[in-house]
Amino acid sequence: MRPNTSREAEQSHAPSLRIGALAPLTPPGWVEAGQHLLAGLELGVKEVNGRGGVGGRPLELVVRDTAADPPRAAAAVDELAEAGVAALVGEYHSVVARAAAARADALGLPFLCSSAVLDALTEEPTEWVARLAPAQSHGWRVYADFLLTAGHTRIAVVAGPGVYWAAGTGILREHFAAHGGTVVGIDLSALTPAAVCDALAAHRATAVLVLAGIPEPAVPIVRAVRGDR
Repeated sequence: MRPNTSREAEQSHAPSLRIGALAPLTPPGWVEAGQHLLAGLELGVKEVNGRGGVGGRPLELVVRDTAADPPRAAAAVDELAEAGVAALVGEYHSVVARAAAARADALGLPFLCSSAVLDALTEEPTEWVARLAPAQSHGWRVYADFLLTAGHTRIAVVAGPGVYWAAGTGILREHFAAHGGTVVGIDLSALTPAAVCDALAAHRATAVLVLAGIPEPAVPIVRAVRGDR
């Protein structure tokens, strides 16, 4: 075993700088996304600590599972604040991140959101909340431009309930309308995969966006559409 370097020895005696980490690690959250998010956070902590930490103090993640539940996320923010974390990072689901951001803002606890893209992450601009991902209004307009450039002026959106899907569909519809295109909404909760195919044919859509969970119900719909003749 190699001896500790002076940096490691100094760091081992310094109190850790605790960072709260939020991620969906159990259903109904997207567990795989949460695991990937947590792996990235752990890698970042390892790299920072390998360079001596922050001001000589090692970083320590204090992880809480949000399970894609907004009230649970808000409660986790309260718990982590009481535990004395210096800041919060993480969360994958936009609606959950919005609940965490609102609570962090109210407590004056810095929150760096990893994945959420909802434009209204907080009700008002705040110095306590920042994010890495571009806002939904930017990303979905880029996607709309891609579809329009490819010649798709009439598309269908097959979506289930949810603030995120509704916000994205609204962005697409507004952008398509400004360029002479049309976005048709199809309610996923009311139709079978075969009925979705019939609706697409009836609306003469040349492209379809399936805004739904994976594997269910998205995979059966994609298979039905690909196999429909």
